[in-house]
Amino acid sequence: MEMIYRLEDKANRPIIKLDQLFPGCTALLDTGAIIPVWTKDVKLLQSLGAHFYKQNVEFAGFGGKTKGDLYKITLYLDKIIFPDLPIIVHNNDNIPGYFIFSATMFKNMIYTIDDITKQFIVVYPDNQVCQHIKIIDSNGKISVLVNQ
Repeated sequence: MEMIYRLEDKANRPIIKLDQLFPGCTALLDTGAIIPVWTKDVKLLQSLGAHFYKQNVEFAGFGGKTKGDLYKITLYLDKIIFPDLPIIVHNNDNIPGYFIFSATMFKNMIYTIDDITKQFIVVYPDNQVCQHIKIIDSNGKISVLVNQ
């Protein structure tokens, strides 16, 4: 199965349009990120169904280590479903987009950033529409496991 998402036309970075969530919603695609991040006011994320999970979680990013609150949300990107997606809330209006989508969200999928036609193309060969995030460090320790 293949899903195609539009990218912002004038952006210098891959910013996915997510108007299906709410008008103007966007996500910066960060292939170096490990965990998804919400960068705006948490009340809007909660209105999308997110619920608080843990306070002051330390994570690497933004040029070093920082902290944010961990939430979980079942996120629907058209036919791809991320049940209980762990997401760090780190309010920073200097970051473009509401979300930062991590490469781990698309593990075991084939994805292409087409900067010419401004598309983010996701192919999941096994037609599995439900995507669970499992992050394991280089020592084999599970850092994040969602619905194994």
